[in-house]
This record gives sequence, structure tokens and C-alpha cells, in this order.
Amino acid sequence: MDFEANILIVDDDDVVINIINNILSRDHYKTDHCHSGEEALQKVSEKDFDLVLLDLHMGKGMDGYEACKLLHQTRPELPVILVTANQDDESVNRGFEAGSADYIKKPVSRLELLARVNNTITLKQAERKNLQLIETLQKDLNIAANIQQAMLPKWIYLDRKIMFSSYYEPCETIGGDLFDHIKLSDDKYVIYIGDISGHGVQAALLMSAIKSTIRLMIESSEDSKSMARLFTELNARLYNDLFMRNNYLTLLMGVIDLQAQEFRFLNAGHPPPLRLDTIRNEVHIMDEKGSLPLGWLPGTVYQDAEIERIPLVSTDIFLVFTDGIYECTNSEMEQFGIQGLKNLLDHEICLDSCISLPYKIQDYLERKQFEMGADDFSLFSFQAIQPDGMVKYPEGITRRHHLFMHSALKDVANTALECEKVVLAWTRDYVLAAKAELIVDEFLNNIVAYGYKYQEASEIVIEFKVVSKILSIRFWDKGIEWIPHDLCFNIDNPYNFDLDGMEMNGRGIKIILSICNRFNRIRFGSLNETQIEIEI
Repeated sequence: MDFEANILIVDDDDVVINIINNILSRDHYKTDHCHSGEEALQKVSEKDFDLVLLDLHMGKGMDGYEACKLLHQTRPELPVILVTANQDDESVNRGFEAGSADYIKKPVSRLELLARVNNTITLKQAERKNLQLIETLQKDLNIAANIQQAMLPKWIYLDRKIMFSSYYEPCETIGGDLFDHIKLSDDKYVIYIGDISGHGVQAALLMSAIKSTIRLMIESSEDSKSMARLFTELNARLYNDLFMRNNYLTLLMGVIDLQAQEFRFLNAGHPPPLRLDTIRNEVHIMDEKGSLPLGWLPGTVYQDAEIERIPLVSTDIFLVFTDGIYECTNSEMEQFGIQGLKNLLDHEICLDSCISLPYKIQDYLERKQFEMGADDFSLFSFQAIQPDGMVKYPEGITRRHHLFMHSALKDVANTALECEKVVLAWTRDYVLAAKAELIVDEFLNNIVAYGYKYQEASEIVIEFKVVSKILSIRFWDKGIEWIPHDLCFNIDNPYNFDLDGMEMNGRGIKIILSICNRFNRIRFGSLNETQIEIEI
């Protein structure tokens, strides 16, 4: 044996205990003993045993069946062998129903005792090794999952002219979905999203290799190299060097050209992107062109004619995703599908920002009890931003401004001052700007302290918007879920701070509520969205 086995002998007869102890001690087992089921339960709660030899009929207290059942309930991993003079089928079956692993006949035979004990201990040892192996593998998978997560972009990226937001969840610990955005210049980005066939470790290893390959090819390519040529070279490399003959990759890759105000993309067997027109509240499926997945056939040549071109305007949101969303099923086993996604975006979700869009979709599927674990699940959205923040809607001109900060207390004051300057430049209203600064300062302190527990690596996004004589301030964070208790206060019904004397706890939120007209905080999956409005 690779480990020293401890065996508990439970019998009301000291002669039987001595016989069993003598046999086992000669075979180098360590033993302990007691005389009742009650004592046995007490001993196993105080000491680790590898096996219990339990007499079926003891003169006092509970019988062996009841003791076996209770031992199995409290220590299900601890095997119990019943020692019994009853050899009829009914007694044996009752023992197995109570949770026994085996039984030994009385009078005890040395050969039978050692055979059954050795067999049970060997199984116990194998089970222990398997559990240790599973634990080690799970630790390795968790490390791999953290590494893979680090290879994917942060859930939010905000630049002066564009913003990206994403949600990712593998169906297993690690997965085969890949997506990214790569900045080529101040006015040009490459985005891509792909799905490797299969799941688990193989798909995850391929994902890591392919993601690195794509980045190297993009960063080393000349401007003259088109996406079609890049796809052709990538297909040859994957087919010849990385893929087994049953692997393939669906890939959608596009260039966001902010100067030309164009999004052009090539789709190799991937679900089509969606364009969300926030002016008309319309959803368009961009599926006019497409080609074969990568690695499907050797020698595939992708053509420039397969590239689709779409005008890029700041009132449109683009959504790309993997086919995990197709395979989500409800309680009636109906798949969600792309039409279900389109219907959701058409009728259920307010299309007002790409930042919360992936989380609104995930939250809806979760609330409607769709099963999302059949495949890796990725949602990736982006939206261009007007550099001057001015966007023309049917109801008039809207001003928008976005800020990004890490959840560090040292950055709160400067961020609040920047917000004050933005509002003052827009409105020339010093009182309104001061209110905005106060709101941002107090609320960011709450997010950092209570939402993120001072985790400085986390992200917060702030949006300022002025439309129809309303200043709207929105915050997005992925901290804990919390909602202020006293939402009854507002500018028309302010909190009376004289009543609480010097009490400081909760004053920040009460100040915010007392100077704003409307306050709303809601959680979409793991994302908090807070909207505060002040009438101008």
C-alpha cells in the first residue's frame, strides 16, 4: 500500500474484535475499535478512517443497518463492510441499501477478511489518487482559464472616436472562441471574432495559437495586403500547420475606418454581424456576402469581391457574436437562433449604447431561463463616437461625452473635475456644472469603496449626455450588486441632513438623490448601469 490505512472495528463482542485486530495487524493495518454504532459515529467525526468493519447485530443501541446508514450520510466517502452471521439475500440487500460496500460472514475467516479488506482499501486508494488527479487537473484548467481570459480584450475599451464592449463565457472551463480589436492608427482598427470547432482543451490551445498568429499577420502586413489575401495565407497556415483534419475556424474580420467612415469585413462561415440603427430602432442582418470557413479546404483563395462594405455612423451599433447564441434553448427545447436575437433587439432591448448591449442580451437569456451552456458564448459590440460629441437625432442635437477610469480613489477627484469642465463648456451653467461634479465625485467614491472594494484594476465608464433640456449622467461598473435604500428623495423632496447630525454613512447617495430629478440603478447580468438625470 502507498498509504497507511486506518480501520475502525465496531462490535459488541471483544473476542470478535481481538480476532479481527490480530488478523489485520499482521498485515500492517492500523486499527481502532468501539462497541456501538453511537460510538462509531463519534469516532469517525473525530478521526479519519479509511474503512469501517461494522457488526450487523449489536446488543445495545442502534443496529448495524441504522449505523451504516448514518455513517454513509455523514461520511459518504468512507466505505463500510458489514460483519454478519446473516447470509440470506434479504439481509445482504438491506445492507447494500444502507450504504455498505461489502459484507463478511461470521465466523470471520482470515482469508475472506483480508481479501475483502484489501480489495476495499485498494479501491479507496485508487479513488483517492483519482480525486487528487482531478483536483490537480482542475487547478491547471483554472490557471489556463485565467491565462485565456487575459488574452481576450477587457470587457470595455474606450477611445476618443470609438468604444468596444464584450461578454464571454466558455461552455467549459476553457473554450475555443476568440475575438479582439487591434488599433492600426488613430482612425483605423481591425476587429475579428472566430469560433474553433470543438470544445475544451484542444479548442482552447488552438485558440491561443490562432490568436497569436492573427495578431502577428496583421501587425506585420503591409497596407497593400487585403483581408482576402490575409485570409488566404491564414487558411494555408492553419490547414498545413495547426489543424487536424477535423478542425476548422469560422472567422469574421473587419476594418473600422473612421476617416473613411466605413466598416468593411470578410465573413468566412461565421454568423453575420448585425447593424443596429438607433435612429429608426431597426436591426439589419449583414449577410449579403460570405465564404468558406478557414481550414475547411486546402488551397482556398478568398476574393476581394467577398468583402462587404457598410457606412459607419455614430448612431449605429454593430454586434458580432459566435454561434453559441444560436444553440441557447428554452424550457420547450426551442433554440433562440438569429431570428430570436433580432426579435429581442427589435422589441425588448433599448438600443442606446454598445456598452451595455452584450450584457442586456445575456441578462435577458438568463431571466428567460435559456440554457447557455451548450457552446462557448461570445458577444462583441462596437460604436463610433463623434469627436465633438454632437449627434443629430430627429428630436434635435444631442451632446455626448464618455470617460473611462480605473477604480482608484486617487483618480476620482480629477475625473469629477473633468466632468464639471465638460458640462460647463456645453451649458455655461456654473450651478449645473457644480452639481455634475458633486454627483460624479460622490458616486464614484461609492462604486470604488462599496462596489469594487478598492480593487484598482477594475473599470468604470461614465457618459454625459444633454438632450431635450435634460443632463443625463450614466455610470457602468462590474462591481457588486447594490441599490441605494432611500430612493424616495429627489430635488423636489430633498433629504433633511439636519436630522442625522454628524452621521456620515450614506450621506453621499442622499446628496445625489437630493439634487437630481431622477435616479435609476439596474443590473444586467454582471454589469451595473446607473442613470442620474437633472433638468436644465
